[in-house]
Amino acid sequence: MDITGELVRLRAFRPDDAPAIAEALADPRVVAYLAQWAHGPYTLEQARAWTTEPATPGALNFAIESIADGAFVGSTGFHDIDHHNRHCGWGIWIGPPHHWGKGYGTEACVLSVEYAFRFLAMEKVHLYVYAGNDRARRSYEKAGFVSEGIRRRHYWRDGALTDVELMAVFRDHPLYSERIAPIA
Repeated sequence: MDITGELVRLRAFRPDDAPAIAEALADPRVVAYLAQWAHGPYTLEQARAWTTEPATPGALNFAIESIADGAFVGSTGFHDIDHHNRHCGWGIWIGPPHHWGKGYGTEACVLSVEYAFRFLAMEKVHLYVYAGNDRARRSYEKAGFVSEGIRRRHYWRDGALTDVELMAVFRDHPLYSERIAPIA
């Protein structure tokens, strides 16, 4: 299923996304705030595997594509999907950096959260944001996320343990509640 907004489309990964993924994740500016990729370069072979292998159980991932030119501009996805308790984790990256500042991340965030509420029947979507990642934090706030607290010394980054902020958005947030029916 494709999820289309004004700026971006969320879609399934394709094998031809692999070079763009490898290029983006080879850029230290893109991976600076990504815990899972902070340990070295991301190869073309790893990118090919990402586009062809099924997601791990409890996860659902999307490629982010620019509506204007069809370019691959990033990735977004859900993890730890808990249908019983109706919450899931969510993450995103946009890259290479020439795609930053165009609204792609904010729109992908809103589309993702709406998808989680509408199709996954979630009540809550949560994420972690590194201390200092102000660009991402502003984007998340625009999509309705609020702070739930700080996890102290949670991820190893740049030779030290780093704090992350836990943020969440709920189904009844005004941005979503008027467009999504309540869960019975």
